[in-house]
Amino acid sequence: MRKVLLSVLPLLLSGTLLAQPVSDNAVIPVAVTLNSILRLNIVSGGNIEFAVNTLDQYTNGIANSSAYDTKFTVASSIDFDVVLYAEDADMAGSDVAGATDVLSLDNIGYLMSEDGSGSPATHWTLATSLAALTTSEAEIVASIASSGAGGIDKNSFIINWEMGTGVAPMNTYTILQQSIPADRYATNVILAVQEA
Repeated sequence: MRKVLLSVLPLLLSGTLLAQPVSDNAVIPVAVTLNSILRLNIVSGGNIEFAVNTLDQYTNGIANSSAYDTKFTVASSIDFDVVLYAEDADMAGSDVAGATDVLSLDNIGYLMSEDGSGSPATHWTLATSLAALTTSEAEIVASIASSGAGGIDKNSFIINWEMGTGVAPMNTYTILQQSIPADRYATNVILAVQEA
């Protein structure tokens, strides 16, 4: 009996050992990288040139028209703000050799309008009141929280420029009253998009 038991015991043990469940595992790292998209592109009106040729323009300035519009778009994966400011304290004359003529920045005015599928007061706020050009950063587009991000079809804007119209907050004196010498006056205007 003992021999039979000893001969059956290895069969029982091997069956038990072979019936043990086999388990293994592996680790699979999963990661997501989100790169911020924040791009501004000037579509048209990247160079605004006001030419004062008549006494009426010296007296009444040059009102906005499509010839004096800067259209730009923003593609952004996050809420954004757009600021605008002049690089120099005054517009410097450049055509008359040795001259130090200047034209004050407040002779240039602007206001904003939208040109895309986005809606003011829903996606962003715009500087829709007339403002005079300055060296201080002026916020012209400000995203409303969690609503500004989107493509260029949504975030399309227009800067409507005017010059010497005498409407406050612009310089209320006409170009004629300011007695500014004939010259070509220029400055760079910086348009920058930044995270809100």
